[in-house]
Amino acid sequence: MSAALRSIDLVESDEHVGAPGPVAAAPSPPWLRRHVRAAVAVAAAVVVVAVGLQGVSDARERAQVAALASVPGIVRPLASDLRVAWRLPAEQASAVWSAPAQGVVVAGSSGQEGFRLIGRDEATGAVLWTTPVVPTPGPGAWTWCLPVARAGGDVTVCTAGSNSGLWEVTGPDRHLWVLEPRTGEVLAERTLPMTAQLAAHGGDLLVAQPADDDRWRLDATDPVTGASRWTFTTDPVTSTSTLMLDTPQLVDVDDGVLLVVPGHMWSIGTDGRLRTEVSNDGAWWTGLRGGALLGFRQDGTGTGGYRSTVVLADGTRLPGADRDLDVSPDDGSAADVVVTAGAAAGAGQVVARSADDGHVLWTAAGSPNTAMVLRDRLYLGSSDAIEARDPHTGRVIWHRTLDHRAQQLATDGRSLLVTRDSSVVDAYALADGEPRWSADVADVAGIGASVVSLGFYGRTGHLLASLEDGTVVALR
Repeated sequence: MSAALRSIDLVESDEHVGAPGPVAAAPSPPWLRRHVRAAVAVAAAVVVVAVGLQGVSDARERAQVAALASVPGIVRPLASDLRVAWRLPAEQASAVWSAPAQGVVVAGSSGQEGFRLIGRDEATGAVLWTTPVVPTPGPGAWTWCLPVARAGGDVTVCTAGSNSGLWEVTGPDRHLWVLEPRTGEVLAERTLPMTAQLAAHGGDLLVAQPADDDRWRLDATDPVTGASRWTFTTDPVTSTSTLMLDTPQLVDVDDGVLLVVPGHMWSIGTDGRLRTEVSNDGAWWTGLRGGALLGFRQDGTGTGGYRSTVVLADGTRLPGADRDLDVSPDDGSAADVVVTAGAAAGAGQVVARSADDGHVLWTAAGSPNTAMVLRDRLYLGSSDAIEARDPHTGRVIWHRTLDHRAQQLATDGRSLLVTRDSSVVDAYALADGEPRWSADVADVAGIGASVVSLGFYGRTGHLLASLEDGTVVALR
């Protein structure tokens, strides 16, 4: 037995160990003898109160965790004794990038018998159904599915292609299957041009595709019946941008959708009306907190800097040198603060702005690569630290220096979860950053092949490990 860990036995005896004869008991204090029953009663009461307070604290924590269940990016409770929840073979691994519908994740599989869609329980990975579909997209096809809200429960809309249903389908057409997620019943099918792009907002399936040679069209339809809700068509566009996209970029944001092609961005509301149009060389657009938008691209100087435009909800445009800082999970607290990463004097910084008028609330030195907002705190992770700040003032609540890169932040509502290296997850107290536990997924029983990456990607609510053989394993 090592010196660092020793077994200690507690011995209860009336005799003094090693003494040659009996040892007289030490006399009890007179007050204690007279009040022993009262002392026992008080001690018992203290224990009852302590247990009661712990029970209240545990109940409060459970209620807080339950309240976060619907927040995208919140994971199921984790502890140091990680176990395999389920696994997907390499040909079905793209399913983790899909969003589940009614608790079902859908994967695709090609075989001698053709192409099948497979529904799995999001929590357990159990196969709920298998549905053969045509046409067959070919071997090695990626499958991508998204939920679309409908009365009575979400449906799932799936597409597959030789490359990826998310970015490109290398074929003449893109085929869609609309399914009832709990049974696998095919409710509708559609064929779209290869260059079409998909998104969902509320109960609408959004499809962007060319209207003609120099215009784009965005259609909002009922996913099952195909009935049109509204159509938006751009004016003719020309672009001098050197960026080429195989398909338009379609981004679901808080209050609408962004349609992006090289050199142009249209922000379209849920009623199909144009809200904002920006024509510039911004290469990539994303939604920020507070209804703001960000378009950014490298500035071309070779220094790693960026040129950007922040567009507030009222249409105000703020040029700058910002880049996207993915804030996820985000429980919606401090919604009046917009957070980006930027640069000043050649160094990285965090920039917090008012979502109302865009004025800078605070800046802080650093180059965070991951962030999240939970219960009015902004958590940041970088190459050598994690920290919590007040999102309105930038005040540091706690800061912990690391000897490694914090790759990704997440939370189960109880701890701040941080991935590092290729296979390790660390848990820290949300309140003060104190370490709680650490686990190396490579040591989990039954993990299988070597772990090559670890993260909270996708919308499955699980910690996911990618293995050397292409398998994806969900952990609990």
